[in-house]
Amino acid sequence: MESIYEEIDDDIDDLDEEEHREAYLGFFKNSFPFLLCPTLVRRSEGLPNLNWIPVKYNDHQAHDFPDQQGVYIFMVSFENANLPGNSYVMYVGKAGDTNSDNTIAKRFRDYVNKSGYYSRSRVKKLIKHFSEHLIYYYATIPNGQSTSAVERILADVFVPPCCQMDFSAEVRTLLRGVRL
Repeated sequence: MESIYEEIDDDIDDLDEEEHREAYLGFFKNSFPFLLCPTLVRRSEGLPNLNWIPVKYNDHQAHDFPDQQGVYIFMVSFENANLPGNSYVMYVGKAGDTNSDNTIAKRFRDYVNKSGYYSRSRVKKLIKHFSEHLIYYYATIPNGQSTSAVERILADVFVPPCCQMDFSAEVRTLLRGVRL
């Protein structure tokens, strides 16, 4: 008896060209669902002043990341003379907190080493498919201030498709209702 994986692979082989294209597009649609909501964006009023520093993911070797706690965002941006400015917030995270010695520098290294993100399927897909267009934005937060609180507000504002549990309990409950 074939394994379920072998059966699925056999069935995939039976798809015609159009079905392959639909499956490919469906993969991206289902992997990166977006929600933009003006009400959630208003939650940004609770953020401290943040000085965002952008670093292209593939050009990170030339950047000196700080050994400080902070928050970060992975954003996809297609830079092309034929397109207007654009960006898509894909992931929000934190580096360190009041009870942690993690830093922006250490946290970014996790995203360069496959072992640091391999078990998180959405982040793995993000890096695999969009690394050429990925920008890592970070902002430091003074020691003693909670990075978790800032991360939660940012996650609530953007509802990034690669985040799953970093939202406030209130927003997490709302998201269950829309199946994101």
